[in-house]
Amino acid sequence: MSDVFLTREQFNALYQINSGFVYFMELVENDFQYIYINQSAKLVFQTNPEGQFLSNVIHLDLRNIIEENYRKAINTKQQVTYRDFYLFSENGYTNETICTPIFQGERTYLLAITNNISDQKTLEEKYVFLQSLFEDKIDPTVILLKDFTIFEVNPIFSKVFGFILKKNQNLMESDFINTENEKKYLQCIKDTFKGNGSSSVIFTQKKKEKELSNFLVSFSPVYMDQTVIAISIQWQELKSTVQLKNDLIQTTLLLESYKDALNVAANICITDKSGVIEFVNEGFEKHTQYASNELVGKTHAILSSREHSDGFYKKLWNHILKGEIWRGEMCNRTKYGRTYWADTTIVPIKDSKGDITNFIGISFDISQKKSIMTNLRNIEKLFRLITEHTNDLIVITNEDGIIQYISPNYEVGLGYFKEELLGRFFTEILEPTSCDLLYKEFDTILKDNGNSKIELEILSKDGKSYWLEAQVSAVNDSERKDVYQFVTVAREITERKEMEEKLRFLAYHDSLTMLPNRRYLLEKFDEIAKKADSSNSSIAILFIDGDNFKGINDVYGHDVGDEFIKEFGKALSSSLRDSDIVARIGGDEFIVMLTKMSKNITKRTQQIEQTIKRIQEILRVGWEIEDNHFSATSSIGVASYPEDGTDITLLLDKADSALYYAKKISGKDSYHFASN
Repeated sequence: MSDVFLTREQFNALYQINSGFVYFMELVENDFQYIYINQSAKLVFQTNPEGQFLSNVIHLDLRNIIEENYRKAINTKQQVTYRDFYLFSENGYTNETICTPIFQGERTYLLAITNNISDQKTLEEKYVFLQSLFEDKIDPTVILLKDFTIFEVNPIFSKVFGFILKKNQNLMESDFINTENEKKYLQCIKDTFKGNGSSSVIFTQKKKEKELSNFLVSFSPVYMDQTVIAISIQWQELKSTVQLKNDLIQTTLLLESYKDALNVAANICITDKSGVIEFVNEGFEKHTQYASNELVGKTHAILSSREHSDGFYKKLWNHILKGEIWRGEMCNRTKYGRTYWADTTIVPIKDSKGDITNFIGISFDISQKKSIMTNLRNIEKLFRLITEHTNDLIVITNEDGIIQYISPNYEVGLGYFKEELLGRFFTEILEPTSCDLLYKEFDTILKDNGNSKIELEILSKDGKSYWLEAQVSAVNDSERKDVYQFVTVAREITERKEMEEKLRFLAYHDSLTMLPNRRYLLEKFDEIAKKADSSNSSIAILFIDGDNFKGINDVYGHDVGDEFIKEFGKALSSSLRDSDIVARIGGDEFIVMLTKMSKNITKRTQQIEQTIKRIQEILRVGWEIEDNHFSATSSIGVASYPEDGTDITLLLDKADSALYYAKKISGKDSYHFASN
């Protein structure tokens, strides 16, 4: 478990307070080894399994389904979600596990998070149950949207009327609504959508057998957030007394089924007009931990968590006393002091005169949802704290390189406002070479599913460049499958790069004169020779030694001697063309490399002698150092490429030998060609 990319402190910060079971494992030799687990998961085991293998900890029967899904996530390189048990079975609960594979180089990890979703599963199955009740209604029923299009129609409709209505069809434009009834239907529908409550009107309608029959048509509003979003239209045929009694029995049985379904799916509380509790169902008892006899006769003040202000309750009562439905999130407290959140809808119940007699409250426990949202906000807050107080520069882009998030220190360091950077391509603020490098790294990272470390040159708003050492990683987009975001974490290394450049310069230049040194000539000569060959030209090497330099050091001291060497080098440089090179190789020894010389030996000799004459004249003119005038002479040895050699070392040796000959035979202020 050494060198794990995720530290225990990071794991604890992310998952220790998670109410679910969190396991972080590594695939080792075809088995899964526990690396970290959170506090909730530790309660599952008698001993802490960290460091142990799955095969040694989990029973074979349970291990098979776990390993099957773990391996599926790794093999497909995708997140896998599976459930252990199902409702309406002997177990009575459901666990949902999300398996996320993580690939770091050659190592494979797995993050498994298990949550109890029994309540969620209950709602899923109860929704299916309630949907089946709608389809099995004994009367024709249509759910109509505000644009008069059909949202849902139950099968009994076509059986009664012999007419098929389809979803998204406009009811008022269908042949089902005849001309005689059109205005009356339209008025009833409009009134219901205006929030005027339920209404029932008798219509004469043709049945499947072509006979006319009277129907009591009920128009009922469907609310969401105190707004009528749809209406339910139900046709009840008016029959004989015997048949009506039978229908009443069936309707009563159906209503009892609705009641039973609602009792299981939701927490229900009925109060009188003053808010005194008259009835609670078993779900309400379970969540509040109060027995029915402890609640009946009391008000909701018994459940107050003191989370909400007096103004909150005042606004609620003003709303429902107007006969309007209220919906919102409410925090309550159980008998034993635990707080919980409920998504609550309060519906006023009216008598035949339209006066409010009772209120019915229907609520669903959303504590887990609130907890998840709180955890997400805490994680986001932690992320903000980290990114806003770190010295690292952080930028998140989408797969196209467009900036989605950028840390504040980018704004400070580069002189941009955040709004100027968000939505722009990250490459817009990079130097062109770094742009190409970054896009290549994006492709490599996606291909290898890993990360990369690169150096990038970034440009500030005023055009100044900075160097960054950046770690670029690809992560799955939270909203789109198989799409990645790129997270770049960087720190400035401009000073380091400048130091590297300075050291690189000093490695190839003389520290006193800042002229190129012998290493520079050795490195660059092959390149210069290739250019000479391609342009059908030649190169001349002049090995130059200053005369009587030791005497200057002895008389004037080393400081003056050093200044003399600098001026000597400047004099040589001023004697040459821009394409020529002057190098100091030690003491008073200099190398002049003349490029673009003629291949014709006679003409080249003339060119070299003209240059030597110009050097000697400039040296004789001299220069001033500390009120002392100095003029210099030099001895020069000459070697030519390619006649005297094609290797720089050989050419330098021959030029050095020619210099020795010039001093020995011709004396000071003379020159000699190696080939002579």
